[in-house]
Parts: sequence; C-alpha cells; structure tokens
Amino acid sequence: MKDAIMLMSSVLFGIVFSLLTFIFAIFIISRFLKKEDNFSEPKVSIVIPAYNEEYGIKACLDSIFSSNYPKNKIEVIVVDDGSTDSTPSILKAYKKIKTLSQNHLGKVEALNLGALNSSNEFVITLDADTTLDKNCIRELVKPFSAKDIGATTGNNTVKNNKSILGLFQNIEYHFSNLIRNSFSAVFKSGIWIAGSLACYRKTALKKIGYFKKDTLAEDIDIALELKKAGYKTVIVSAAFGSTIVPSRFKELYRQRVRWWMGTLQAIVKNKELFSRKSTPSIIFLYITHFWWSFYAFLSLPLIIYQINYWLPYNSQSLLSSISYFFRWFSLMGPFYVLYKIPDFGISVYSIFGVLSGVMTTVLSVAAVVIFKDRIGLKNIFAIFFYFPYTIVLNIIILISLLRHRFWAKSFYIK
Repeated sequence: MKDAIMLMSSVLFGIVFSLLTFIFAIFIISRFLKKEDNFSEPKVSIVIPAYNEEYGIKACLDSIFSSNYPKNKIEVIVVDDGSTDSTPSILKAYKKIKTLSQNHLGKVEALNLGALNSSNEFVITLDADTTLDKNCIRELVKPFSAKDIGATTGNNTVKNNKSILGLFQNIEYHFSNLIRNSFSAVFKSGIWIAGSLACYRKTALKKIGYFKKDTLAEDIDIALELKKAGYKTVIVSAAFGSTIVPSRFKELYRQRVRWWMGTLQAIVKNKELFSRKSTPSIIFLYITHFWWSFYAFLSLPLIIYQINYWLPYNSQSLLSSISYFFRWFSLMGPFYVLYKIPDFGISVYSIFGVLSGVMTTVLSVAAVVIFKDRIGLKNIFAIFFYFPYTIVLNIIILISLLRHRFWAKSFYIK
C-alpha cells in the first residue's frame, strides 16, 4: 500500500514537473523572439458594464480620459446594470460618455447592449474596477492591422496588494501574465482572454453572435468561438491595466469557482477545437484544465500522506517539527533537499523538488520584473510562501467540481 501511494505521488508530481518544464521552455524561447511594432490609431469604443461600482468607476473613467490615445477617437459607453448605489450620479458628472441602462440583467447582457450600440469597429471591454496604463489603448489595437485578429487582451496587475490574499494574487497574476504572453509570442496565438481588459473586432463579434450566457466565463467562451470562426486572439505584452482583486477568502472562493467552472464549461462547449490541427495554446488550455481538475482530487490527500510519512523522522523536538513544516510550505524545502543530497542521495523526489523550486522561483521573479513590479520584501515573502496558496486554490477547484456535480441547480444561479 505504501509503495503504491509513493508511486502515485511520483507519477503525479512528475506530470506537474513536466508541465512546469514545458512552461519554462516556452518562456525562455519567447524572450529571444523579436516583437512586431505596428502603429495604428483607429477609432475605438470602450464598453464598461457597471453594477454598484461607486468605488471603482471614477478611477476607471479618469484613466481612459488620461490616456495618450487621441480623445476624438474614443467613444466611452457605460452600461448601468441597475445599480442601487451612487454609480448613476457619478456617471452624470462625465459629459463625454454615453450611458445606457438596463434592469440588472447581468454582465453578458450589459456587454452586448454596449457592443450593439457602439459606433466603431474596435470594441474594448473593461471591468469598472480596472484602470488603464496611459499607452494601453494604443497597444491593444496595434495587432488589428492583421485582418485575421479577432481579439486582443492585455495584462492586469493587482491594485490592492497590501493584504495577505492580495500579495499572493499579485504574484499569481504576474505568473499567469507571463504564461499567457509567452504562449502568444511563441505560437502567434493566445487563448486566455481577460474580459476585464480586452479588445474585439466588432464584425467578428457580430459573426459569432456576440457574448453568450451559457457559460460562467464569457471571456474564455468568446475567445474559443472566435477561434472556431477562423480568427486569432493574441495577448499584448505592452498593454497594462490594474484591477481590484478579492481581499476576503469568501470573495476569492466565489470568483475562482466561477472562473474554473466557467472555463470548463467553455472548453466542453467548444470541444471540437481540441484536435491535432489546433494551436498549441488551445491544446495546452484543454489538457491543463482537465489535468488540474483531476489533480485537485488527489493532491491534498497525497500531500497529507507525504507530510505524515516523513514527520516521525523530523519530530525529535518542537524546533525540528517547526523546521520541518517550514520547509514543507516554503521555498526552503527545495534548498534543504539540495543541501541534503550527500546524506539522502539523489532520488526522483529530489530531482522534481529542487528543479521545480528553481524554475518556479525564476519564473516568478522574472514575471514580477517584466510586468513592472518591484522585488520588494512583500513580493519576496509571497514568492517564498507561495506553495500554501496553491493548495488553497486546489481546494477551491475541488469544491467547485463537487458543487457542480451535486448542487448543479444552485451552481448556475448568477
């Protein structure tokens, strides 16, 4: 029994190591590729769905009107989705925006109402708590000089990174941005469209019937539908925005349940895209999403088993026990394994552990630097203790899958 569990652990962690190695290789390749720099300033329509956004909408609108993009080429449409706070009164102070209203029909309906009433061929969608870098709009529209581009997306960074959850999400966003950009650069096609900061070709939206309500992740769904319609989607490395992330666990849980299951719904709905003819970005999305869903069921029991198995060898005193758990839940673990190779010898676990720790650290630090953050004590802390945060995310994935399976009716209530 013990040998079987240890073998299963080796296989699972070996797959994780292989995925991490592949990501690392794609990142390294992407750094040697020459970036194309097209210059274009077409007219754009910016659509912002807003429901009770009194704390974020002003900063969002101010960032648009403070951008370096020609103001006479920007149309701003805010769709008030039946707000009951001071959002409507804030909007009245902006004379240059078009305000549309609906009776709380949801984000998808708000996006479609805004897109249908837009005047321009290029439609940027923003969440109301997103603020734009001064060059973001210009960067988002550059790739559309190629006629086969249906959508682009930028890179969101975290505004409220002061809390513990904010610190870890800040590193997570940087890490995710690095993966998205690397795949898009190497394979000339991305798939991880962030609806909170995206730009669409309106004729492409019209061709596929605009945004749909049959999944919980309309941004991933529409990216896949654009792929089916023959369009490319790309991630623009120089397009930056910043957003507000959940600061409480309950908010994080609700967000990630929606994200994970919505993406799962979208890839099942568009399952015909998963074929040998698909781009590596799509294949990677499909494989990894199903893999992490499977991994969520086994990872926590195996981690608990591993900890319990080795604990008797590290519990001679309170200090040794504390040191043991400290190594388990921080980057100290891989360095300790490397230090102990003369005593323990080289094994599958030592190879996986050390190299995974090294690659994760390099990718995390690189992501922080590339996406205009700083290597301060807070980011170092979050990188050093990032592993427990991944366990939390795996638990949320597990709960979301169980909730979808056994409480489907409540799950689909938006």
